[in-house]
Amino acid sequence: MSERVQYFVGQGDDERAWQVETLQADIYRVTSPEGESFEVSAFEADAAGLSLLTGDRVIEADVLRDDTVYEVQIDGETHAVEVLNERQKRMKAAGVGARGSDSPELKSPMAGKVVAISVEVGQEVAPGETVVIVEAMKMENDLKAHRPGVVTEVAVSAGQAVEIGDVLVRIDDVQ
Repeated sequence: MSERVQYFVGQGDDERAWQVETLQADIYRVTSPEGESFEVSAFEADAAGLSLLTGDRVIEADVLRDDTVYEVQIDGETHAVEVLNERQKRMKAAGVGARGSDSPELKSPMAGKVVAISVEVGQEVAPGETVVIVEAMKMENDLKAHRPGVVTEVAVSAGQAVEIGDVLVRIDDVQ
């Protein structure tokens, strides 16, 4: 059974959408933003490395990952790329998961229903800590703090319907 996922690489005007289709275990069809397709056999050579085979070319890549940002070293050149799937892109656009964001407001990246709130006003939170769970399309999505601070407002309640961009909580700097 094949699975097709769209990944967004880069940021702003440099963002490019790549399609990756799983054909079978460790074999993928990759389609570039220009529409060029090729098959890749990929496997983890070790904890920080990938071996890729495309056509008759073998590519060894060292990969360091920090959340959605990867540093990929191939043939002595290092490339820093951010890889987002469609859901991650929507969440980032809504300010969710954008660590170090200047805005104190955590906004919903999706329409859905609030099923749980994990914080209360006055509570200190760290980046990546779950603050609200929103159900969308029968999936529960843990929405995490995008910055360190103290919760100064919880703008929603359990059972409430939310739309994309609705403010869920406000996280201000610790005083």
